[in-house]
Amino acid sequence: MAFQKNIYQKVLPIAVLFVCSSAIFAQKIVRYDLYVADTTVRYTGKAVRALAINGQIPAPVLTFTEGDTALIYVHNTLRESTSMHWHGLIVPNQYDGVPYLTTAPIKPDETHIYKFPIVQNGTYWYHSHSGLQEQRGLYGALIVHKRKELPAPEYAIVLSDWTNENPNQIHRSLHNATDWYSIKKGSTQNYGAALMKGHFKTKVTNEWKRMFPMDVADVYYNRFLINGQRVQRLSQFKPGEQVRLRIANGAASSYFWLQYAGGKMTVVASDGKDVDPAQVNRMIIAVSETYDVLVTVPANGSFEFKITPEDRTGFASLFLGNGPDSSVPVMPR
Repeated sequence: MAFQKNIYQKVLPIAVLFVCSSAIFAQKIVRYDLYVADTTVRYTGKAVRALAINGQIPAPVLTFTEGDTALIYVHNTLRESTSMHWHGLIVPNQYDGVPYLTTAPIKPDETHIYKFPIVQNGTYWYHSHSGLQEQRGLYGALIVHKRKELPAPEYAIVLSDWTNENPNQIHRSLHNATDWYSIKKGSTQNYGAALMKGHFKTKVTNEWKRMFPMDVADVYYNRFLINGQRVQRLSQFKPGEQVRLRIANGAASSYFWLQYAGGKMTVVASDGKDVDPAQVNRMIIAVSETYDVLVTVPANGSFEFKITPEDRTGFASLFLGNGPDSSVPVMPR
């Protein structure tokens, strides 16, 4: 009996502590149902096959609070397998979403359940990790707010590039190392021009390395998009209000220059982590990176937030405010 009494004396405080801890740290379960399906888009006027989640490109914004438990049902209605990767999130390995490496592929007509604790905050994104499905539209923003964070004006942005060409054909073209995309961009170079401008040696060196003139941006894209649109307008924010733009670059291969017609942008977070606020006139965002920037809505008019790919072959715009437009100058090629 004395032995049993000692056991109870030790176990009871531990049990009470466990119950109290569970009550303190218990958070809500946030559920999302994501339906992956075929769709058709006409970004250039031409009907092209694409992939969507819940009928949207980009996919719905998933919003959580640090400490929540994510419960995500991914329903695959395609005739091919798919997957979902939570880019930047710290998750148990089996929910990472890379087929045949960490998570089994989601077969046609199959539903896969992802359940994991949200142990961080910040701006992230999610996308398919199966083949080249991401390039057909399977990507979306994922936002995690801090505990007890006061509501503030914010807007999630997913940047992307779009080509009417089949992604598998792009992959083959890059392996063949042709000038095809440079021709479409009008950026080809010849030996005569290189000789006349004093760059003949550089031309020969680059040819020997199989480095083409547009090596910094290898693919020609038909469109560049902000949240699936070439031009988007936001009128829900008040004049003079400071808005937090949560930006994720979901492009297949494009780096973008970011500029705001309203002056300097204040960078406050990078890849989900807070940083010392830094004011910039323009900045570049790489593939898969995320940034949070603060911009001010004009008292009168509408300011352009513009994204320009490194090869300067296009742009996309987001206008904040109401009234006459104030645009960002076109970046020279």
